[in-house]
Amino acid sequence: MHSLTRRFRRDESGATATEYAMLIVFVALAIAVGAQAFGSALTDLFTRSGAALTAIVVPAPPAP
Repeated sequence: MHSLTRRFRRDESGATATEYAMLIVFVALAIAVGAQAFGSALTDLFTRSGAALTAIVVPAPPAP
């Protein structure tokens, strides 16, 4: 039983899987935060572009 306990304590394969899982979670979190920031900036860009296009006055065509 003592050798089984010693072998279990030396096995670090579970630690590696846990580290990879944590890395995946942090990368996903960074992507989510980046997408949120990019979405906000994109919304602002389209809002300003729409306002600029709405403010354009088209001149009347010349009379024949």
